[in-house]
Amino acid sequence: MFDIQLFGRIEVRTRGERLAGADFGGDRPRHLLALLALRGEASISELADVLGTGKKSVEADLSVLRAHLEPGINPRESVILAHRGRLRLDPDRVRIDVARFDELIALAAGRAPERAVKPLTAAAFLATRPLLEDEDEPWAAELRNEYRAKLMMARRPAAEVSVK
Repeated sequence: MFDIQLFGRIEVRTRGERLAGADFGGDRPRHLLALLALRGEASISELADVLGTGKKSVEADLSVLRAHLEPGINPRESVILAHRGRLRLDPDRVRIDVARFDELIALAAGRAPERAVKPLTAAAFLATRPLLEDEDEPWAAELRNEYRAKLMMARRPAAEVSVK
């Protein structure tokens, strides 16, 4: 199982190891992992556009990332799945803090404030540090702002209950 953390600095915990920073083989492989974790699925072309590079560079970065995540593993057995030019993380082999955050926010939506407190508190706990904290890319700043807004919206019902 791969536990991917995107709140704070990007980290992956797997098989008793923790990968962070340069452990992914460089900035672009790390950014590639973050984008796949956040988007769920993307084409190589879409990733190239976001990363400001060419498709060949994304393919090379993908190879580097796979080698760092799972040394010696055949790309067909990788946690990063490729099908018809689209990439995604194997949902049976990854847990992503942002996905859990989104699940908790969705769970709280539509509930009475007193019933929404527990999932919203759990979501706020996951997001104690900013999304992609150490990444200075424009796409990371945009996503950071998006999740900051989600967190602010999530805190409102919890605050309402604590005032009562």
